[in-house]
Amino acid sequence: MKTISIALCTYNGAKFLREQLQSIANQKLLPNEIIITDDCSTDDTESIVNEFKSLLNITFIRNATPLKVSKNFEKAISLCTSDIITLCDQDDLWHPEKLSIIHNYFQTNLSKLAVFSNAKLIDEKGKDLGQTFWQKVRLNAPQIEAWQQGEALEVNLHGNRVAGCMLAFKKELLTFCQPFPAFKPPMIHDGWLTLIACMFNGIGLIDKPLISYRQHEAQQVGTRAVQQGKVLSLKERLARPRAEKLAPFIQKRDEYSYLRTIIKQYLGQKNGLIVSNNLKKIDSVIDFYETRATLPIFHLLRILPVMKLLITGAYHRYKDQEASWKAPYIAAFGDLFE
Repeated sequence: MKTISIALCTYNGAKFLREQLQSIANQKLLPNEIIITDDCSTDDTESIVNEFKSLLNITFIRNATPLKVSKNFEKAISLCTSDIITLCDQDDLWHPEKLSIIHNYFQTNLSKLAVFSNAKLIDEKGKDLGQTFWQKVRLNAPQIEAWQQGEALEVNLHGNRVAGCMLAFKKELLTFCQPFPAFKPPMIHDGWLTLIACMFNGIGLIDKPLISYRQHEAQQVGTRAVQQGKVLSLKERLARPRAEKLAPFIQKRDEYSYLRTIIKQYLGQKNGLIVSNNLKKIDSVIDFYETRATLPIFHLLRILPVMKLLITGAYHRYKDQEASWKAPYIAAFGDLFE
């Protein structure tokens, strides 16, 4: 039977921590250990933790200086000793079967390095908001099917779909991703762990809510509604400064280039065909945005590179998942004439 550690990070979490720890104590399968690293709390966090030490095998460490979220989780994770590590926030509620389902998943899916579940969204008082986390991050039926068919990296490159509090992984994953790199926003610890697992096609999913994910103003990391930009008319698009049009392409190119750089630093060239093929997928995304960001000023000279992107399916492959069938052609038109 595999052992299970929980890496739990706290910071002034007294308001919800007791409920969270009680939900862990109510698990059908109890964890072998809970490592709690506290980031210099000034409230009753430690005294609440002490209430549960007779029920759970808890190690509580108070940081000498604040580490912030990602580094605090890295510390907690590094202190875990079990076969399976689950990440835990201080303000959620775990469903009683969470750990038993995760344990059974790894017992029957030996090739997987990591797995994540869905979650119910609840408000500050614990009221069900009638929406799941996957709905919020647009992990819908087509994306779930693609993920299960081995396209986790492609799905995740359109935006991280995995929150740390829904993630569990084998300790061996850490051999590929520690020490954590210096993250550039929006990347944080959970995105990094997910990305490395994706590079090995090693992350599965459990299509069931295993926690209730609390939404409140004081949380350090949460889910927020996507901010929609203004939809421009054709006239506005053609009249706007070229630098304004190119800015998002340059940003995307730089973000994916950064990911590729740190992946190569950590995985190198010695991790087999799967990693190599997945690096090529990232290269293709970079090439797509690089081409769009560096199209010639003269419109006639844009025809060949734009037609190449269209014919090879790049505009279709990298369009927003909810965009209509027209979107790739509208994007190509914009690249030709804006």
